Amino acid sequence: MVKGRIRKKILWTSIIGVLLIVGYLATLSDSPLDDSLKFVDIDSYLSKKEMSKDIDSLISTFEKIHPNPYRFTEKSKFISKIDSIKWQLPDSLTTIGFWRIIDRVIIQYNDAHSYAEDSYVLTDYVKKEKLFFPYSAKIKNNKILISSGANSKQNLPLGTEIKSINGKTDEEIINALLTHATKETQFLKRHEISDDFGFYLWKTFNWDSEFKIHYEITNSNHLDSIVIKGINWEKRNKPITTDNDLFSFNFLEDNVGLMKITDFNGDEKEIEAFYKQSFELLKEKNASHLILDFRGHKGGADRYGEHLAKYFSKEPYRKLSKSYWKITPEFKDAFDRKFVPKSIRWFKPIYLVNEYSSIFYGSKPNEIITVNYEMNEPLAEEKRFNGDVYLITDHNTFSAGSIFAEMFKYYKMGKIIGQPTGNLCSFNGFALAHFTLPNSKLSFQVSSVYNIANNREESLKSVEPDYYIDLTNDPVKYILKNFIQ
Repeated sequence: MVKGRIRKKILWTSIIGVLLIVGYLATLSDSPLDDSLKFVDIDSYLSKKEMSKDIDSLISTFEKIHPNPYRFTEKSKFISKIDSIKWQLPDSLTTIGFWRIIDRVIIQYNDAHSYAEDSYVLTDYVKKEKLFFPYSAKIKNNKILISSGANSKQNLPLGTEIKSINGKTDEEIINALLTHATKETQFLKRHEISDDFGFYLWKTFNWDSEFKIHYEITNSNHLDSIVIKGINWEKRNKPITTDNDLFSFNFLEDNVGLMKITDFNGDEKEIEAFYKQSFELLKEKNASHLILDFRGHKGGADRYGEHLAKYFSKEPYRKLSKSYWKITPEFKDAFDRKFVPKSIRWFKPIYLVNEYSSIFYGSKPNEIITVNYEMNEPLAEEKRFNGDVYLITDHNTFSAGSIFAEMFKYYKMGKIIGQPTGNLCSFNGFALAHFTLPNSKLSFQVSSVYNIANNREESLKSVEPDYYIDLTNDPVKYILKNFIQ
């Protein structure tokens, strides 16, 4: 009897000990990243030696983290350009001036997911009440055209052609702005700049007070000029943003459904429930047409697109052909912070449960893992939507949104209407890891994955629509008029 009591005591002691350990582990979390390390004083100066070392650090980081940094440029030619940039550095330069150089260097990698962080630089600029260009403008046919008036008394008519700003010709300005646009083709870069001309002018030139503008009013054949003071950040005409709702569904007519999706973020079960409910409504209404509006789609979890496709694909499909993942310690650390709570990292099999971590579980440091994606089965014919599906895309259909568009087109799920997507068919992404340069404290992020599209297209091509329409036209009205009514 005594032995029985001792065994029970040992058992309960063990259980309590395990519960205490589990309770302690549950309280563990990563210490928050110290963002103050990234705060910068844009007017502080850096020496040539400091800037040169920061550029070397940047190049070294890309070579370590990025799966294919020299995808579009031979390494020897790229390094030669970098050496030229370093040689031309002045003896000293402000932090914001050096940030503009870093921005240009990263953009030469031609990877829209790798970029120089601008928020800390911009925050200090705004705090110091420096000014921005007061007009919105678009690039069209190699011309800079006013697209909205300034928040001042000196408005220029819409369509006015800007010939020069502060002594720089329109051609010089456009060429300079293109070196600060993050998208991967000239077409996409021009649209990116046109979405927020004043912002890219700020990224490019050290103009923070007055702007002397030479211009020509439409059909006047007469050049004129004005000097206008810049405006602060709050008064700028901000680019139009999409709706706050991540996803929505409604009927345009009894037989036409419209599904708007702005990104593939948020709770996975919630968006799956949204899909299910939307297609049940289509069935109840006996609808025969579905319009998917992916304009301004910012990306997110690409598997959310696979969940959607099962409702109307007529054949097995997959989001991508394959991917190459470069598994560095920095990537693993960033992945853990985002996806794996610290309290359960000790239980290594947990990594086999996560869709992404199962890919690199057990990999060697800095190893490149090849991921071949499996096919997904659509719903049975009697359960899926068998009507016509139309996908609307534009130059801001980005990342996972672009992956969905390529899958949609490759497996002939319907018609694409609008403009080319904002990413190449095959592109680098999953830029989880952020880095800070040692001297300037400027921060940047680097891609760790190379995604190859189903069509195996690896050139400078994004997903093209089946029917191209200009931004000034309403694609929903175009679909209703040309394909439904």
